[in-house]
Amino acid sequence: MFVQILDEYKNRTEYRMLKGFYNCQIANLDALQKGVLVLPGILLNRIDKEQLNLLNIWLKDSSNQLILIPTWIEMNLKNFFDSSIDILITKTDSSFDKIPVDYKIEATVKDIIFQQDGKIFSVNYRRNTGTGLITVVTLPLLDYRLIQFEYKLKNLFDSLFQVDVSAQESTVEIKNFALNDIHIYLIILLGAQVDLVNQMSKKIKKYFGVTVDEETAMGMYKDLVAHQYINVDGLTNKGMDIVKEKKLKPFIQVVKKRGEKEDGWI
Repeated sequence: MFVQILDEYKNRTEYRMLKGFYNCQIANLDALQKGVLVLPGILLNRIDKEQLNLLNIWLKDSSNQLILIPTWIEMNLKNFFDSSIDILITKTDSSFDKIPVDYKIEATVKDIIFQQDGKIFSVNYRRNTGTGLITVVTLPLLDYRLIQFEYKLKNLFDSLFQVDVSAQESTVEIKNFALNDIHIYLIILLGAQVDLVNQMSKKIKKYFGVTVDEETAMGMYKDLVAHQYINVDGLTNKGMDIVKEKKLKPFIQVVKKRGEKEDGWI
């Protein structure tokens, strides 16, 4: 499966992050294919009426899904789409599972994807069964500044798709062994050449905001050695396959860049 992004805005930060997660195809609004289009919500105020009309025509096909993501400004999506209800994007000072959120959704829809403390952060809207799906999300799923949450954000983004994305499962099972989040964090750190000889748990906490004791972290590290994902030199070919399969390269690059800055290399 591939995700479509708009050619005119292909260099936006959100799209660069998205390219690390999924296979992306650059497209124009007058030549969209069937499938998924990801669009930062703020761009709705920048495209002209003709382009907006093309987007609404594309959404008349029930097999298409538009995913609207941050960056946002306050708006009513009813002003842009063929909607029978108001879908308001309004400012908030909230969080979702410790992830800071700046905007929430106010709408009388039944299909709510993410909500917490009475505030809605993602919904699905379809005018009727014969039209395309509009998925609205205000969680900052493609924000490079949230490196400590990025693996979690990737999993949240996976859940937005209304198609079978078999290559994007949250765990990779091999001979009764499943890679969990801590295994993945260690693979990212090793890919970024972070020294894990000492204080492994502190480095997991530093880069991912996850608390784990040293004994557990060491046990996870030994799992990776035993199943040949890593060795004394770092990631093995098997480990690199996981980097490709799980699309972890953006995480590795961000961790490496952060380490270089803190060490005074750049």
